[in-house]
Amino acid sequence: MESLLADALRAVRERLLLPEGDMETVHELALVLRDASLGWAHLPEETRGHLQLALQSALPLNAGSAQVLLEELSAFQKSLGWAAAHAPPWRYPALRDAHHAYEILTDAPADADPARLQRALLSAELVEPDASLRMRAESLMRTVYAAQLFREYNASVAALLGLAFLRANGAALDLSDAQAQALVEAVAQQSPFQLPETAAPPDPRAWSDLLEELALRYRAVFLRTERALNETQLVRLENLPEPVRATLQPAPGPSFEWRYLTLQDLIWINSEVTKSPQPYSYDRLEEATYYQYSYRQSRDVLLQAARFLWGYLKYRPFAQGNLATALIATLVFLQINGYETRLPVEHAAEWIEQVALRRKHPLDAVRQIAMPAVVGKRPEPLRELAHHLIEQYESALHQLSGK
Repeated sequence: MESLLADALRAVRERLLLPEGDMETVHELALVLRDASLGWAHLPEETRGHLQLALQSALPLNAGSAQVLLEELSAFQKSLGWAAAHAPPWRYPALRDAHHAYEILTDAPADADPARLQRALLSAELVEPDASLRMRAESLMRTVYAAQLFREYNASVAALLGLAFLRANGAALDLSDAQAQALVEAVAQQSPFQLPETAAPPDPRAWSDLLEELALRYRAVFLRTERALNETQLVRLENLPEPVRATLQPAPGPSFEWRYLTLQDLIWINSEVTKSPQPYSYDRLEEATYYQYSYRQSRDVLLQAARFLWGYLKYRPFAQGNLATALIATLVFLQINGYETRLPVEHAAEWIEQVALRRKHPLDAVRQIAMPAVVGKRPEPLRELAHHLIEQYESALHQLSGK
């Protein structure tokens, strides 16, 4: 049953971050599911059984089934509210707290859209019933960053809110500058968190006081780290001088004509592998896409594929499905540029995870699976090829879901 609830929470969490849709229904459903998750341990067995049937009939969630599920769960709203009220309380930031976090970090007025910010904060609360304090803090940080709510310093705002959340809910933290830097990098790069913490009584102070104290301690290192991350990103192609831009255009590979994936192709692949549209950072997606381009008229497709794979895993632009997208996109890039790929389905998830965890160099990984295609092989339309690969690697993509 809890797996059904987890699936529903994940589906609603994703929809809350979308820029459009029936947000009224999704918002109301999110509130009901949040209460169900919070009070799960306090619900009678009979009520859980009814919820199981409702969730089972509504999943996978779409616009129509979301409305039906909301209507069915509304019949239990009183019970869900009672159960949630008897659960241990979690102190989450309000909209004004997120605005305050940005303002004390940047000394500038917050520019986030209030409705989007409110949805993002609610989305962060949609975690499984047994989620630990650390998991809830990570959900808050990842969600705030993925939503890209502010003009700049989204990773720093997310990290500051996460640390304040930990303090407010019973974790003592004293990060060194190196640990604070690593936290912002992990948020921005969507890599695993390393948060040293010890249990402590929840800090009863107002969120504004917690944020100001933490900002005083970590503001400089947070902003310095995020600025450094931004400075190491690639310069956008259209901003380069014409002579330089010309040298970055695709050069011929074994197929004698470079082909590459567009931003729209990557968005489409991500939607296909995750089964639903995902929120994404446009800037990070754009930077990841540019890693396909070759320098100095390179004819080394394997090197370019490895560079693309490394760049994509560095930026991880989507809220969900980045490893699955990287796998399919790399295979597509190789095949549309004159190579065949020999990657057994049963080893595919491990192959991409080894690269993502930096246990295998991307060039070694690409060389392991690629070999020149038969001369004269007829090229396949890119999305048709991607669709075939998604079907072929379905079991591997399932293993990578949520990563």
